Amino acid sequence: MAEADVPILQCRNVSKTFGGVQALRGADFTITPGRVHGLVGENGAGKSTLLKILAGVVTPDSGEITLSGATYRPDGTEGALRSGVVTVHQDINLIESLTVAENVLLNNEPQIGPFGLLRTREMRARTAALLASYGIEADPAALVSSLPNDIKKMVQIVKATTWNPRVLLLDEPTSSLTDTEVTVVLRLIRTLAAQGVALVFVSHYLAEVFEICDEITVLRDGQVVSTAQRTQTDLPQVVRAMLGRDLAESVKRRAGTASRDVLLSVRDLSVRGRLRGISLDLHRGEILGVTGLTGSGLTELARAIFGSEDISRSSGKFTVDGKAAALGNPQDSLRAGLALLTNDRLREGILPEFTLLENICLPILARFTGKFGLLQSGAMLETARRCIARLQVRAPGPQAVAKTLSGGNQQKLLFAKWLETGPRIFLLDEPTIGIDIGSKFEIRRIIEEIAATGVGVMLFSAELADIELLCDRVLVMFRGAVVGEFAGAAITRQAILQASVSGRT
Repeated sequence: MAEADVPILQCRNVSKTFGGVQALRGADFTITPGRVHGLVGENGAGKSTLLKILAGVVTPDSGEITLSGATYRPDGTEGALRSGVVTVHQDINLIESLTVAENVLLNNEPQIGPFGLLRTREMRARTAALLASYGIEADPAALVSSLPNDIKKMVQIVKATTWNPRVLLLDEPTSSLTDTEVTVVLRLIRTLAAQGVALVFVSHYLAEVFEICDEITVLRDGQVVSTAQRTQTDLPQVVRAMLGRDLAESVKRRAGTASRDVLLSVRDLSVRGRLRGISLDLHRGEILGVTGLTGSGLTELARAIFGSEDISRSSGKFTVDGKAAALGNPQDSLRAGLALLTNDRLREGILPEFTLLENICLPILARFTGKFGLLQSGAMLETARRCIARLQVRAPGPQAVAKTLSGGNQQKLLFAKWLETGPRIFLLDEPTIGIDIGSKFEIRRIIEEIAATGVGVMLFSAELADIELLCDRVLVMFRGAVVGEFAGAAITRQAILQASVSGRT
């Protein structure tokens, strides 16, 4: 066996249980220097648990892990880093108040003298050279808080390379990136593999998995159900292994439920430097898609309509059910019957440390207030159980802590929370982002059911499969303006992409 083919890290029969839920069941996993190993599966399949064990975040209950032939059991994340096992987390974990250079070289700073003074000029020069080598345009002296999310993600990945990793664990490294930035990341991954780094690539974007990976391992219900060379498997086989069944994605569009009644009317909505003169109507029972390239203004439009405090409108008038509505802040919008499902469920959507019951009932606490201001715990529990059953949230029960749920089930929890407010107009910002293929189908079904009850749905998404399958009409945005509208059979990927990249139909 050639030296390059000798595994650097091996997991044998690794198991882990959290509060009675078995996250891993005797998993075997092997990675080799100079190769990219794809790790895929539905949310809750055990991918994150396996990565956390390798990263030193949690300790396995049983099983054996070896690194370069020696027992590997790191004493926390610092121990993993010292061993050369480095993780790029899905959530951006940079320090917003520090500069790009300070983040990239954190705990690796060049110092001078006995007092450990930092060589600021050298830090910036080294960071500038590193960013330039990967084609990333960012000022090393800029505060991370001033960067857009896509550049923050790129900086996070570059930071990981400064540790000279032997094993690099990539957890959804391309989420929220543009196609151009994805190309840069994949090129970086290939470069690292060519340098002899062993990489684990976790992603819901299976096309990228097949493009970049040498081997692909599938986890389902905590067990490894398939490991194969990329050249010896294909997409249908991987999807079948992930789900335990065949799932032929229907290309048939949903039957429309829109009426002629206008629920929401927006006229001349502008946000200086971000949105330009947007006017639109949303009908009862309609799913109105709003799409475009990343950075075209989708999230800004959703938040501007909802009156989010981080968006300052320079113009705009609104009517709800034919009556003028101020929608000056989220409270106004909620009273008018609007709800916004944010694209950042962990920071703005759910409360990860709270229970499912608390998350669902928090926006509607007044409903459960009895005599002397005491909360009716029985009614709250019944509401939580009903919501969990209705949206098929996979959880031990209403008292489970939200952060213990998989991403897809956290997204369902977010839907449950806002549906209990009884919205007439539901603004959905990237509702299927960061969830697995099976959960995407379940979320699409939920959206269809919501529209069928007469609720007007605005779907803000760059996920063209969602747009094609769900929407009655589609608005295409380009640099903060609506540049095209398509309806019915005219909603095609080709037409949408052409308008998205050119700014015209």
